[in-house]
Amino acid sequence: MATIDSVRAVMAAEGLDDLAHVIDGDPANRTDCLVVTRRDDAWVSFSTDERAAVVDGSVRTYPSESEALEDFLVLLRLKKLLRDLQRERDLERVEGAAMSLASLPAQMEAEDVNRVRVALGDDYLRRPDCLAVARRDGVWSTFYVDERAAVEERSLHTFPDEVSAVADFLDRLRSQHRKLEIQDELRDRRRRAGEPS
Repeated sequence: MATIDSVRAVMAAEGLDDLAHVIDGDPANRTDCLVVTRRDDAWVSFSTDERAAVVDGSVRTYPSESEALEDFLVLLRLKKLLRDLQRERDLERVEGAAMSLASLPAQMEAEDVNRVRVALGDDYLRRPDCLAVARRDGVWSTFYVDERAAVEERSLHTFPDEVSAVADFLDRLRSQHRKLEIQDELRDRRRRAGEPS
């Protein structure tokens, strides 16, 4: 039977505690995070996105704390596996060819990561609701632009050079694209199982 303490011990032993997570707490303003908590006398788990919003289709309800925590551990392990695979793939790509802002469109086309709205360079000034990479105030940055075309400051990451910024942008883009694919897969599974989507 899983308890919060036993789950924390497993997380520490397996190196899962560095992944963004909330256990039985308030996930407000926590981005890209896996959450397991009590709500309305039930245990639930869900993921938050880059804007700290609950990811559609990620909410699961459990009959007991133990079942919620066991599933949370499974989801956390999957998240770590995806992160490790992503890092490995990114390292291979960066080592193979240093990316630049000019080479990004061809790379995005080759990887078919076109479901996420993006802005490359100063396009972000005119493009609302997107993931962006640009040189702002002399510093290379990646960030999200909201629906008003304003930079979401809490999403801002800065880098010493263009190559590092482009690598982070690609990592974020792949992650967002994969989230959309997972949502599609979950929706298809629910539809096949006769559950509401």
